[in-house]
Amino acid sequence: MAILTIILSILTGLTLLAVLLPFVHNSYWVFRVFEYPRFQKLIACVILLAAWLARGDVLTALPLVSIACLVPAIAYLTGKVFPYTSWSRTEMLPAIPAADGARIRIFSANVWQDNTNHAGFLDIIRRQDPDIVMLLETDDAWERAMRPLEQIYPHREKKPIGNTYGLLFYSRLPVRSSAIRFLVEPGVPSLEAVIELPNGQPVQIWGLHPKPPLPAENCRSDAKDKELMQVAFKARGCALPVIVLGDLNDVAWSHTTELFRKTSQLLDPRRGRGFYSTFSARHWWLKFPLDYIFASTHFSLVGMKRLPPTGSDHYPIFIELQYSDALTQIQEAPEADAEELKEARETVTAEVSGI
Repeated sequence: MAILTIILSILTGLTLLAVLLPFVHNSYWVFRVFEYPRFQKLIACVILLAAWLARGDVLTALPLVSIACLVPAIAYLTGKVFPYTSWSRTEMLPAIPAADGARIRIFSANVWQDNTNHAGFLDIIRRQDPDIVMLLETDDAWERAMRPLEQIYPHREKKPIGNTYGLLFYSRLPVRSSAIRFLVEPGVPSLEAVIELPNGQPVQIWGLHPKPPLPAENCRSDAKDKELMQVAFKARGCALPVIVLGDLNDVAWSHTTELFRKTSQLLDPRRGRGFYSTFSARHWWLKFPLDYIFASTHFSLVGMKRLPPTGSDHYPIFIELQYSDALTQIQEAPEADAEELKEARETVTAEVSGI
């Protein structure tokens, strides 16, 4: 029993430390990376609580303190992940039948640069038949392999790079303007484009893939946070309907993603529907929602699905949205308060280390 108590005490202490670290608002990776596994931490806390209760003798000091700490940790983590479950209220309304030309189908995927299953990606894209394709982590080999798509998608913007941050963008919808931008880091491109729906409505699109806060990539999240907040303010001030997509290398329930959502006033179609975890496609226990498609209140959701793995460490994601200007009078955009807007502006103007 003493050994079991020691083991439970160590596991409880480490789990609670992992819960507490993200409360430190520091961009260093040690504090940011523990925002990712909040669902896994919730499961761990529930298991540990059950283990302490099953152990018995809960009124003694150590079990009592452990239980007293685990219960609020469970409540906190539940509050973080609950909006992304089917028990929560949906943020984006389901679509109702509308006139032709009001819909847009989007395929977005981090292909994993070293993945050689090019044919698999061509096949899944053709089967989904999207209007827009966004491929990330694409180098020259991927650009050459995806050239058959150019027969279907006459409009494209390509920036293959061998540093795992290349991107390829294809559209069969008319493109009024498009450009590759380097918003923060010279080797990390993003897409800025205005496409036209079949009914003639222009839509502003941003495609992003900032670096994650990991020692192998960038020890701090400053660059990622800065890029996300820059686009958040661009989206906030845009007169057109907006879609932001890509691998944002941040989880839905992180402080930064929540700040992005409120600052940009964009809707997350996953809220009230599920996690749609897109990473990792290789480990059942390591699942995070890293790949996003946000949209303004002009859009409702026709359908969204996580597609089967195709050799990458990310699952592709497919979404169909329906445009209607009337939706802006029905759907409520998330809104940042004064403190949150101040934080977002400070993030935009902050110096980024290591660049």
